[in-house]
Amino acid sequence: MNTKKLAKYFPEVAHLPLHEQQSLLSKAYADAIARENKTRNWNNTLVTVLLLTTLCFLIVLLVRQMLNMSPATSAMLLLLIAFPSYLLVQQQRMIRQIRISLQKFLS
Repeated sequence: MNTKKLAKYFPEVAHLPLHEQQSLLSKAYADAIARENKTRNWNNTLVTVLLLTTLCFLIVLLVRQMLNMSPATSAMLLLLIAFPSYLLVQQQRMIRQIRISLQKFLS
């Protein structure tokens, strides 16, 4: 985990010295992925994957038919929309979990 890049998402620690920011973010990250949170993380990931799969089926079955796209074009559409959206959702979910853990350490 690169705490320097991660610090830009957490303005609540911007006033602290750099070594304290890195320490707090490392602790918050470790807390967010701790064993106690594994079930919640798996559930969130499973829901995200199911939503992504639904989106892919909708694109392949409905949008492709409606717009008369070739299979290659619909595959490119999946690569350009579905996969990046999954990565974005996972990143935002992880930032949200780290923020919750960070609030515990700041309080």
